[in-house]
Amino acid sequence: MKNQRLLILFLALAFALAAIAPVMVFGQQYGPEGSGKVVFIIQSSDPDLVFYGLLMAHRSIKNQWLDEVKIVFWGPSEKVIAELPDDSPQRKLVKEIMAMGGKSARIWCCKACSDKYGVTEKLEKLGFEVFHVGNTTSYLIKLGFRPWNW
Repeated sequence: MKNQRLLILFLALAFALAAIAPVMVFGQQYGPEGSGKVVFIIQSSDPDLVFYGLLMAHRSIKNQWLDEVKIVFWGPSEKVIAELPDDSPQRKLVKEIMAMGGKSARIWCCKACSDKYGVTEKLEKLGFEVFHVGNTTSYLIKLGFRPWNW
């Protein structure tokens, strides 16, 4: 009976330590801190992909999974986000991200694309920063930001 209790205590402690320890993937150690910089490039015309890109960005900022996050809407995704109702899950995530404040809470949109779709003013009213983002996004990648396309 005593040995069973010790075994249960040992297993509980092992599971607790495993939950906070860095993850091993293909022999390389990954942990929650120092995970780098990512630029989320959301460009899909699929509202579901727009949602999941925003969700991953939101959780990465909120839970500090990444050191720094940038979010860029490009092309068809700009039309999608501009035309969705205010109570859509995508718009709710945008509001939550912007409410977090800080440098990761800024969302950029490509002006050339938004002009093409005729949604520049709508995006600006939503609080997006609309400008020609190609040069800036390229510079972020040169600085070590990894692109994550949605």
